[in-house]
Amino acid sequence: MLRNLHIASFKCFQRLDLELRPLTLLSGVNGGGKSTVIQSLVLLSQTISEREWGRTLLLEGPELALGSAADVLNQNARDRFSFGAATSAERLQWSFKAADRRALSVELESVQRDGQDVPLTDPVRWLLPAAQAEASSVVSTLRRLSWITAERTGPRELLPLRDEHGHQHVGARGELAAGLLHWRKDDPVRPVLCIADRPPTLLHQLKARMQEFFPGCDLRVVPIDGASAVSLQLKSDHRSDFQRPQNVGFGLTQLFPILVGVLAANDGDLLVIENPEVHLHPKAQQDIGMLLAKVAASGVQVIVETHADHVLNGVRLAAKTQAISHADVAVHFFGNSDGTFAPTSPKLDADGRLDSWPEGFFDQFDQALSQLL
Repeated sequence: MLRNLHIASFKCFQRLDLELRPLTLLSGVNGGGKSTVIQSLVLLSQTISEREWGRTLLLEGPELALGSAADVLNQNARDRFSFGAATSAERLQWSFKAADRRALSVELESVQRDGQDVPLTDPVRWLLPAAQAEASSVVSTLRRLSWITAERTGPRELLPLRDEHGHQHVGARGELAAGLLHWRKDDPVRPVLCIADRPPTLLHQLKARMQEFFPGCDLRVVPIDGASAVSLQLKSDHRSDFQRPQNVGFGLTQLFPILVGVLAANDGDLLVIENPEVHLHPKAQQDIGMLLAKVAASGVQVIVETHADHVLNGVRLAAKTQAISHADVAVHFFGNSDGTFAPTSPKLDADGRLDSWPEGFFDQFDQALSQLL
């Protein structure tokens, strides 16, 4: 599990050191830096996956494309930025140099491990000397990162079907979730996340979870003959027939990849989820917050970006009911009121209460109510 993230001279941050816990909530104003936090992790993970051997950080990749070095360097930086991450076992910090600000990748300049310089002898694997890469707990966690962006694939008649190894994750836009379900429908779900009266396999547990959010709904994944594709068919009521996704509520297709991702995750995985509340009713937003807290308590690290106070309240309820320890939750609010992009981090107690409520932190309802009254 990652315990800390370091960013320097990257996009809006001159410097940021952010505490991470089993469940970390990122909230705040638009343009406050939440996405930049996520992008730093995804860039490292994407590079480790796409360029196993090499000395460059991939800025323009298949899942995250940020452009050139000039697009990501902080306005006060000349040609360098750095990322760092720590587990309980080690702390790594990578420094990158942009020899050409137009380049779509940047060179690895140096690495520090626990504050000591690491000689970058060839070969370099996963941005570390190959002899150290396999034993790195930070690298191991980044290799197990799964990112679900806010721009999830909407209703589609056909979704891609790759070979089984091509569906290790649900895909950044959730486009691989149906294919993952096709291959792994009979895989066991970890007992702590199972609904008791249903078989403990991925397909049955997924249906049960979907029905908690959308009573009466059902789903099936049908492979298409002669094509590397599957069809996700849904119904929103037990009395109706299966339909194309375009003909059911948008919320079903937006929640589907998130539920597949959390139920298929294994101990030690890292899930990064943006805006799980999209197209969901407030009660469902609260429920997804509670579920993500239970997932984090089960051994899967979860980082969530959200604009919904209902998601936050779901996490608070999970702490109060002891579905997750309050000590395992970090809440960071990015306000950017003074231009520093430094977050405020309210503390959650065992009753689900926060010790502070910064201006702009899910307080718009109260502000509007005061004007109405």
